[in-house]
Amino acid sequence: MDANSNIALNNIYEGLYRLDKYNQPIPAGADALPEISSDGLSYTIKLRKEAKWSNGEPVIATDYVYAWKRAIGAKNAAENSYLYTSILNADEILSGKISANELGVSALDDETLVIQLNKPTPYFTSMLAIPAFFPLKESFVMKAGDSFASDSEQAIYNGPFVMTGFKGPGIGSNWTYKKNREYWDQKAVKIETLNVEVVKETATNVNLFENGETDEISITGEYAKNKLADPAFVAEKPAQTIFLGYNQTKKLYQNKKIRQAISLLVDREIIAEQVLGNGIKPATGLIFNGLYTNPETNEDFTKASGNHLKTDVDKAKKLWLEGKKEVGLAEEAEVPIQLITFENEDMRKVSEYLQGLLADNLKGAKLTPSVYPVSVFMKNASNQEFDLYLVSWGADYPDPSSLLQLFRSDVAYNWGKYQSETYDNILKQADTTDVLNTEKRWEDLLQAEKTIMDDQGITPIYFSAPTYLRNPKLKEVIFHSVGPRFEYKYMYLEE
Repeated sequence: MDANSNIALNNIYEGLYRLDKYNQPIPAGADALPEISSDGLSYTIKLRKEAKWSNGEPVIATDYVYAWKRAIGAKNAAENSYLYTSILNADEILSGKISANELGVSALDDETLVIQLNKPTPYFTSMLAIPAFFPLKESFVMKAGDSFASDSEQAIYNGPFVMTGFKGPGIGSNWTYKKNREYWDQKAVKIETLNVEVVKETATNVNLFENGETDEISITGEYAKNKLADPAFVAEKPAQTIFLGYNQTKKLYQNKKIRQAISLLVDREIIAEQVLGNGIKPATGLIFNGLYTNPETNEDFTKASGNHLKTDVDKAKKLWLEGKKEVGLAEEAEVPIQLITFENEDMRKVSEYLQGLLADNLKGAKLTPSVYPVSVFMKNASNQEFDLYLVSWGADYPDPSSLLQLFRSDVAYNWGKYQSETYDNILKQADTTDVLNTEKRWEDLLQAEKTIMDDQGITPIYFSAPTYLRNPKLKEVIFHSVGPRFEYKYMYLEE
């Protein structure tokens, strides 16, 4: 799911928990944090009695049971269905061996939800704050049928806001959030109405902001670079890793030397300072700083892992020729490379940088970038219709596994089909045998990142912090570097 959809869902719906400004779970639809069994396998959660849907009906435990079973049992189950795999029987359901009715979640009564896990999962409570675990009212969904959620009128909501004016995916470009009068914590919601307008041209957005017609806009590229000193400029914490993926169903990109050559060619400092120059940071690995700290020592994971990415043009040229020879290509053979990415000024600039870089340094390489709307890009990526893909990716929950598991052999979001038994086994060890051993799990996760970086299964380019122009009078805008980015619940415009 893309970042903008996550933001919308997080403000019109609500799960058992929300993340606070420190990315820690706090009770929302639940009345308290879960009661967890001593073996870490059973979660008992009491629901908040005051929680209601926007039609006035109570949010009850079966709403969560229905939503999760519906999501994991759908024939076209979402690519993020791997998020459910900690729950008992989820893997068997996803593989089609058993019915979704066997998922390890049940309602003891209207106010008590019980979740059974197949393995202890230290970050599971945080996962319950993301949209994949939001509830749905079965009676409403069944009555709406195929029209459910087709526009803002074909849905009911249980979050701080309700949505109006949205005409449907791919159709609506404007919508409105209105304060949900049935929301259990409506006294904390200070904004009555919040209007959202999708404007693709950054120049138009900047003009709207400078004319006082909007209170916040997203900016990237040259616009961000030119606004670094503006009092309205806001750079949030790192929230994404931008990386190259390789189509490893193709013989050329199965070759480790080919992938290493491309990575060694990239000068991440030049990208940060010259190509973009808008506050982004050179990547040192897959995990961006601030995502996770050692529970015992508070050491940042990225710092402990170190810098896995170097620039060495001479070595890159050597490895490229060796790799070509190993896959049966002559030294002079032309290698057409189709790179796909999505509509974004920074993505476009980096694609163009890579196009020139490969042409100038890798004999025979001819990279052609294609920039698509997000939906088209994701479709092509999931169908392996590319040689390379350039993407930005954030974490769903505050743990390295949120990014590391994207490249397990059995995960749908592993678009490049990276295959490493060693990597898979390390992640399995981290989340099974060593899951309750904090020190050992920390070492496993460090080793997993080292493994995929040594392989260059994917090639990180930079760490991105979202940048905005925000009215200085707009207060209490809570930003999350994991999961859904924004909370509008407490936001207000100072008089």
